[in-house]
Amino acid sequence: MKLYTDFEKAFFIERDNRFVMTLEKDGQIIKAYVANPGRMEEFLVPGHPFFITSGNKGKYFYRVVSTFYQNSYVLLDTIKINYLVEQMLKNNLIDAFKDHTSMQREKSINRSKFDFLLQRKDKKPALLEIKSCSLCHKGVAMFPDAPTERGRRHLEDLNKLAKQGYDTYTLYLTTNKHANVFIPNGHTDPDYCTAFNKSQNIRFLAYSVEFPDPVSVNLSHLKQIPIDYEKAREICMDRGSYLLILYNEKPFTKEIGSLGEREFKKGYYVYAGSAMRGMNNRIRRHLRKNKKRHWHLDYISPACMKTVKLYWIRRKERIEVPLTRRLMDICDDYVPGFGASDTNVDSHFFYFSGRPHRKREFLNLVLDIQMFVN
Repeated sequence: MKLYTDFEKAFFIERDNRFVMTLEKDGQIIKAYVANPGRMEEFLVPGHPFFITSGNKGKYFYRVVSTFYQNSYVLLDTIKINYLVEQMLKNNLIDAFKDHTSMQREKSINRSKFDFLLQRKDKKPALLEIKSCSLCHKGVAMFPDAPTERGRRHLEDLNKLAKQGYDTYTLYLTTNKHANVFIPNGHTDPDYCTAFNKSQNIRFLAYSVEFPDPVSVNLSHLKQIPIDYEKAREICMDRGSYLLILYNEKPFTKEIGSLGEREFKKGYYVYAGSAMRGMNNRIRRHLRKNKKRHWHLDYISPACMKTVKLYWIRRKERIEVPLTRRLMDICDDYVPGFGASDTNVDSHFFYFSGRPHRKREFLNLVLDIQMFVN
């Protein structure tokens, strides 16, 4: 089934904002509309392919519709996701709703609007909320890839409505054909993950469907994938590791406590830390202006460098050492001894001449650890 009449291939240059990308197509620089408010960071690497359609209504002539990642086409146009689910329901492809007798789109109840209201013979009416899951790395699908207050509210409301005469469902759909498990993304949005774990009255479903080309879907290859509830609980813990990306505008030399003087070049730095309890408070302290100097990072952040990115890695085991060793393999340089007082590694502060979060090897490192595949 084709979702669009045509497509062209373009290559990533920059994401201007949540809804606009700068791309290169046939040697020309173009702007394209992006109907996906998620972060999609795993795709935002210079030269990464995106597929676009022409004739988009609005300010931009081109529209980003899909991409290619880890040998799978991935639909990015979230507006099409509900249409896909509607076709699945009409063709009785979702086991939980094969007996539905009628279907209503966009049902408003109280403060929320839900994607589907399904009537079923001799059963309670079913409320179904759909979540588009574009984040899938090495077979592990996660939602959300950006904080979503609306998504959290949907869970809270569905959980309450289950006590008021409805069967309630949330369905996560990924178009990455290699997805084999789903986990709520507590790294990015712990509030959503907490609401997921508390929603005992909601039935959660996760499915993947195959796109044989950038604009077509094969509904016969729809498959249900398991949800890892144990990892869902772990990923909400206030413990684990973290990566702070800082930017240094100009070179300087500074005395760092007992380390003595250290040189800091212009560019980006990645600090790898961990806190096996109270990680939220630890990171808030790192970002605070007024504090006693205790950690090596206190001499740098935020007085000397600006924090530009933060990656949470919520895991129950301590992974600080293997994390720093992998950073050592991909960095351009490092600050000897920085942050390494209580570990057997050379540093916890790594230099990158360009933005690390636009480099494939850095993003792979982060996602491997966040997705429990390394």
